[in-house]
Amino acid sequence: MNQGLPQSATGWSHFGTGWPEPARRDRHLRYSADAIAGWEPAPHQVGGSAVVRKTSVVLIALGAFLIVLAPMVRWYAYPRVAVAPAAQKSVTTLVGPGATIFDINTFKEITTDLTTKVRTIGDTKAADKAGNGTVVYVNSTSTKSSDGVMRSRDVERMAFNQRTGAAVNCCGEFLSNTEGVETPIKHQGLVAIFPIPTDKKTYPFWDSTLKSATPIKYTGTGTVEGVDVYTFENTTPPTKVGTQEVPLNLLGLDGTENVTADEMYSVARKLWVEPNTGVILKRSEKVLDTLNYDGQPRLTLTKVDTQYDANTVKHNADKYGSEGRMLHLVRSTVPLVSLVLGVLLLFLGLTLARRREHASGEHSHEFEEATT
Repeated sequence: MNQGLPQSATGWSHFGTGWPEPARRDRHLRYSADAIAGWEPAPHQVGGSAVVRKTSVVLIALGAFLIVLAPMVRWYAYPRVAVAPAAQKSVTTLVGPGATIFDINTFKEITTDLTTKVRTIGDTKAADKAGNGTVVYVNSTSTKSSDGVMRSRDVERMAFNQRTGAAVNCCGEFLSNTEGVETPIKHQGLVAIFPIPTDKKTYPFWDSTLKSATPIKYTGTGTVEGVDVYTFENTTPPTKVGTQEVPLNLLGLDGTENVTADEMYSVARKLWVEPNTGVILKRSEKVLDTLNYDGQPRLTLTKVDTQYDANTVKHNADKYGSEGRMLHLVRSTVPLVSLVLGVLLLFLGLTLARRREHASGEHSHEFEEATT
């Protein structure tokens, strides 16, 4: 036997190692078991990994939610809130100081202050029946002079689309005069509000005296009681709107026989519109209504510069200024911020998830090295 090699219990030695084979195998198995049982990630690695995982899941979920929310707010929620109300109820006051009118009691032109009240009521039953976003308003207009005498009165029933403001020919639309005679009419153009939102362009605008729509041009921007507005203007030159049988002497001419005089109407109009709601916050009109004979104006029926009074303007600015800001948020700000923030959160969440996977891979590699 070779005396220079260690002996195993059986007397056989492992060739080339200098150690008996059973002893080496047993030692290797003990080392592997100890390594498996003793290796574990550091506590900060376990806790940190769980926090990172939860954070990445929350960020990804929140980011995806905000990305989906953006188009829902813009294309679903906004069209449902950006509409004229069907159940409208309001009173608008216009004042015309120093107006010239024809007094039918004295058969003379007089100077007086005029006050006009427009009471608007929404016919919700008719609106529900019409459907398709149609609303029906009834305007009752009365004008009094400073002495309290009722100078004119009319009622106008109109239907229009609550989003575009465009007239809809339905629902028994009519216009009545001071005597209460109702005349069926077909409205045209914009009759109560401008489109929601309002663009900087020319629109057809309804004129009850003309019984037709005329172009009203966008002329610029401005503010009304601190509220940003678009301004629109139009001018109607003297236009024949009817005829009247009157005696010559009433026209300042010699004679008492009746003649047919043409009623001529002209107006210069300016509107201040809150663009997010389409509501007219302020209105100004210079109206001239005359009786013409032989091509010349002979008698002034109405000459007045009329506009919304201060209380009406203040009420409109307060109410529709705040509504306009809300609609702007829903239409533009909220969808944009939601989309940008959603993309950012989704990116951060995915980045954290990838880093966690990379870190987990490194720990697995360390474990493999420790067990070999």
